Amino acid sequence: MTADSHRQALLDALAANPTGLANFVIRGDALASARVTRFSLVKGMAVTVTNDVLKAVQSLTKKQFLDYDPSYQTSSSQALVEALSEVHELAALDAAVRGGDLANDAGGTEAVAMAHAVGSGDHSIVAYRVKGPGIATRRGRGITLIPRDGIYRPIGDDVLYYEPRFDAFTCGGFAYFTNVSIIQTKLHADSKARELAKNTLEVVAAKVHIDGIDDLTTAVMDDPTLRAKMASVARLLHSDPDYAENLTTLKLLRFVEQNPDYSIPISSIDGVKALRFDPSPQHRHQIPRLLADDYLHSFLTDRKYEAGSKRRVTT
Repeated sequence: MTADSHRQALLDALAANPTGLANFVIRGDALASARVTRFSLVKGMAVTVTNDVLKAVQSLTKKQFLDYDPSYQTSSSQALVEALSEVHELAALDAAVRGGDLANDAGGTEAVAMAHAVGSGDHSIVAYRVKGPGIATRRGRGITLIPRDGIYRPIGDDVLYYEPRFDAFTCGGFAYFTNVSIIQTKLHADSKARELAKNTLEVVAAKVHIDGIDDLTTAVMDDPTLRAKMASVARLLHSDPDYAENLTTLKLLRFVEQNPDYSIPISSIDGVKALRFDPSPQHRHQIPRLLADDYLHSFLTDRKYEAGSKRRVTT
């Protein structure tokens, strides 16, 4: 499908005037092993939630649609789309939500996500919230009191909170989301990110001598933060051809030697100087950060900083 057909799938669902609302809470230690149960809302709130979902989808259709790419950071005017079958944990939840015949929610296990389905059949839309504060709050001490006609009734179980904010939508066999980290962290669909990180390291290793490249590759494959950093490097290589010219052993070694405060180790491979990967938890980020050029100098204070993100203001 193209970006236009992804948009059309949502427009067709909206044009079908979807009615009816089904609500779900996902409980468990993690999404992969969570149990989906159903709950209902009083009529007035059901109308509110239905309108919130449809309004959010209408807003989504006005964005620029892009095929999911782990190296891409969306702006507020963009949305990412992936085949639902590629987002395995979300696909399993979605199948349960759309399959029906679920038990009513009885509380208990921690809530890790909520879902709201509007409509039925091919044009149904499901909105998910899988992150942020307020999905569920447990009261470790004290008592939660809910007032009803002057009488406060104690609530001893966890309290669910609804917010008109959604992290992902499913419709027509596709998942739509606006934050690339959602799919990689909360939904654990990291196969594309792993492949991108591996390919980027291979490109870099062809130009830069790294002592311990195999250990670095293993660390990047195992660590979502390091994979995200390699995605930053991939973006730089793709968007700025001149950047690749700076990723040479000579230039990187010169930078490391001129900036000893960053404590990036140097060794040698067959008598040739090389960067050395330190796998310790406190230092394993050093080479990925160096490759992403995550360093700044303040002209105001003449101080040097490490920085996770930066906006270029000069050419």
